[in-house]
Amino acid sequence: MRKGFIILLALTVAIAITACGAGESTNSGNKANESKAENKGSGNAPTGAADEEIVPEEGATLLVWDGKDGLPFLEEIAKEFTAKYGIPVKVEDQGAPEQLEKMKTDGPAELAADIITLPHNDLGNAVKSGFVLPNDYYEEQTKAEFLPAAVEAVTVEGMLYGYPRNMETYALFINQDLVGDTPINSWEDIVNFSKGFNDLKENKYGFMSQLTSLYWTYPFFSGYGGYIFGNKETDAADIGLNNEGSVQGLKFFQSLRDILPMASADTTDDIKRSLFQDGKLAINLDGVWNIGAYSNLKHKVTMIPLPKMPGSDKDPITLAGVKAYYVSTYSKYPNAAKLFARYSTSKEALLKNFEITGFIPARTGMDSEPAIQSNEMVRAALKQLENSQPMPTIIEMGQVWTPVEQALELIWNGEDVKTSLDKAVEDIKTGIATQDQ
Repeated sequence: MRKGFIILLALTVAIAITACGAGESTNSGNKANESKAENKGSGNAPTGAADEEIVPEEGATLLVWDGKDGLPFLEEIAKEFTAKYGIPVKVEDQGAPEQLEKMKTDGPAELAADIITLPHNDLGNAVKSGFVLPNDYYEEQTKAEFLPAAVEAVTVEGMLYGYPRNMETYALFINQDLVGDTPINSWEDIVNFSKGFNDLKENKYGFMSQLTSLYWTYPFFSGYGGYIFGNKETDAADIGLNNEGSVQGLKFFQSLRDILPMASADTTDDIKRSLFQDGKLAINLDGVWNIGAYSNLKHKVTMIPLPKMPGSDKDPITLAGVKAYYVSTYSKYPNAAKLFARYSTSKEALLKNFEITGFIPARTGMDSEPAIQSNEMVRAALKQLENSQPMPTIIEMGQVWTPVEQALELIWNGEDVKTSLDKAVEDIKTGIATQDQ
């Protein structure tokens, strides 16, 4: 106790000296004391909280922004956090795109949230704009406790920024009432089943996916060794969307027109979801965020990870999105904000989040939790997440989407695969060069 008192006294003196020298600067809280202290809490923190907690600033209050889907959990965890630490927390409804816009004005005006919630593909812009602080105090714990893909997604140029919350990707939803005992273990199985099931007059299809977005079609590239950018999606000079593996994968993709004789414009989210819900689509490549909705249909729905592509020994990689909490650069109470972000992403907290919202936790080892273990589709989603990679966050990614979409449209309509992909990569390189000028 005497040792702890001396440490706290030293911290108090150090903070006081720093405050005297900092004056009234609006960013005076951004460099608040980061030293660890013997503050283990009262024992009722969620399991997985760091053994040594950061010391929050005296008199701290916090504001958190998140979209509507994240508010029910945040409101509950905020109450727990306030009860434990005595730090008031206010939660406001603010969508991700609006958060970045508001940070530009509300940050300098000292009205911005202390913690914001963003998809990882917005992180590059947030870092470039100077909106978020690194996750430095809990860096080691975050890297050890979260899925590698999630950690990678909230890292920019080697610096960890985010406190990962949940991950999203896609897999195969199966209407078991339609498929019956037919095994669906390979793409060959999918093709063979669809040929026997399709009834175009009745608007019934064995398999369906969105066709012209790189997000949904990426497994056809990655399943044979294709990729977007080299060096773990950080080297924009190395584009792999027209390499040998990509060409092979897109030739297989093109062959699926035999079992899905539709214009690509007719495979939208709304159409595909409606067919699946009405029992007219048997196998649906769709997002894991639909697990809740598809669990309540009148027919039995299961889900499986994507099988290997024909003739390939590689697991097809899906693109993943990662939602995470970030501490604002403008926060007057960065220590308290970091403590809240950590508290809200502990094992116990993310399990509560899953039970309230259905968000699939980005933490490792969550598949052993009874609430998750009992849900077959969530287990399949976690399995697919092991074979996923976050969408690239480098700014050059913005030049990729449209050229690839145009190439996919041409390929689906029967144009030469290699020629179409070469043109897409040429356009991407031109876009990047123009962007860099």
